Amino acid sequence: MYRKAFEKLKAAMGSEKSVRLLVLGGFAGLVCILLSSWLPDNENQPENAIESITENTDDLSEESLRYAGMLEDRLENMLSQIDGVGKCSVMLTVSGGVSYSYAQNAEQQIGENLQEIKKQHVILDEKSGDRALVERTYNPEVVGIIVACEGGEHNVVRAEIVSAVGAVLDIPSNRICVTKKINESED
Repeated sequence: MYRKAFEKLKAAMGSEKSVRLLVLGGFAGLVCILLSSWLPDNENQPENAIESITENTDDLSEESLRYAGMLEDRLENMLSQIDGVGKCSVMLTVSGGVSYSYAQNAEQQIGENLQEIKKQHVILDEKSGDRALVERTYNPEVVGIIVACEGGEHNVVRAEIVSAVGAVLDIPSNRICVTKKINESED
């Protein structure tokens, strides 16, 4: 069987030497493919590509932390004004980062049998070309919150805090924890 295939290749290629080079090249290719499966994939990535991904992630997490801190401050201020709460501390966790939706210009072209819509981002600064008009900002999702307050041992106060926080942040009550804050003088 191999001889018949060899003879057909020899007739098509013109000489036995050409067929042997073709077969040898095929085997060398197979060996290269087998060897490449043993090499790790991440060695081929340049170091600066990994650094730029890390920098972008750091920027996003910094914005997320700023957003969470602003929400904590506002909640502490508001919750401390509820009757029976007293002084309180708030900590919340967020998922994801801040993301943006950019404004776009749409141009519609209609032909006989074709309708084409071209979209381009609206650019504010044409000199630098890198500032698109932000249409909407999406803040990170709040996934959990804990409130420690002086009145946290009373069920009525707890219920009011859970209700208020749930309404403001649109999160379910099972992700809101209310507890009694220790007196700083007891330390």
